[in-house]
Parts: sequence; C-alpha cells; structure tokens
Amino acid sequence: MSLICAQETGLTAEEYIACVGQSALGAGRPLGNTERVQAMLDNSNLVITVRDETGRLVGLFRGITDWNWNCYCADMAVVESSQGQGIGKMLMDKAAEILGPGVAINLLALPGAVGFYQKLGLTQTDAAFYRDRTHRT
Repeated sequence: MSLICAQETGLTAEEYIACVGQSALGAGRPLGNTERVQAMLDNSNLVITVRDETGRLVGLFRGITDWNWNCYCADMAVVESSQGQGIGKMLMDKAAEILGPGVAINLLALPGAVGFYQKLGLTQTDAAFYRDRTHRT
C-alpha cells in the first residue's frame, strides 16, 4: 500500500470526522458537531495527513504551534484498520521535520496509547495538568 504524508491546509471537518471517528480518539471529540470540528481545524496551524493510494485519509496530526519553541499536538489519530503500518510514526516524524530541531512536541496521550508514544521515544512526565471544559470557577 502506498501512503502519502503531507502538510495540508484545507482539511475538511467531514474528512476529520471520518478519520477520527474510526480511531480510539473519536470518543473524546465532538464528532457530531461539524461546525465545531471545522473551527478546531481552522484554528490549528499545523495539520499533517496520511492518505492511501485512493486519497482516503487514514491518519492525521493536528497541532498548534508558535514555530519556535513548542507545538501542542491536539490530535493524532490513525484509523483502526490502518494501524500497525507505521502511520503514527510517519506523522510524528513529519511534524518534527516541519517544526525543526528547536521545537518540542507536547501531547496528552490516551491511556491505551502510552506504550506507542514510549516506543517512539517521547519523554513521559507525570506533571501534566489540564482544566476540563466543564470547569467553572
């Protein structure tokens, strides 16, 4: 199978939903709200995709970066039927190539994906924090 990994600027909400919906990440994303997904894409400044030979989206990396110090990987998903082909590594390597050696990539992993990121050589920390979307002061 031939795979094409590239930075994209026009990924649609429909393509995102189709890809992420077929991955473990889908349960935690607002896939039923196309407008919100499109806003997520519009406000991300690094989107990398992997497509198969038919053009079907089989993996994506959605990041938010300052291009100089940090990139936050908001989403990295590979459709379940395409996992085990090196697509996740391809996405992470392409992101690192585009960002350059001076930019760190940070992410929060789903519990089932921790081993994958360890295998890629990412440094694990227990000092990550987040404020839940429903948190009110």
